[in-house]
Amino acid sequence: MRLILKVGITLALALIPAMAIAQSSPITSAEVSAGMPENVRVQPRASTFIPNSAEEDAVQNRLTIFNETQAVQDALFDRRLTICRGC
Repeated sequence: MRLILKVGITLALALIPAMAIAQSSPITSAEVSAGMPENVRVQPRASTFIPNSAEEDAVQNRLTIFNETQAVQDALFDRRLTICRGC
């Protein structure tokens, strides 16, 4: 009796994932892509992208400061990190 129960449970557990994979998705691709373009290419517009503006310089300065602080923190971490390669 226990053998039949074990076989039944094993068979059920084996078939459930196969049945789940075999089911079709509830949302078809036609529904999803009905209002969406297939390829979207976004390029900066001339009016919004000014490479030498004060705003862009401020962003670049913040990125530079962040990168420098990260480099300092990485160097401190590397000095504190002990990796034993000859153990």
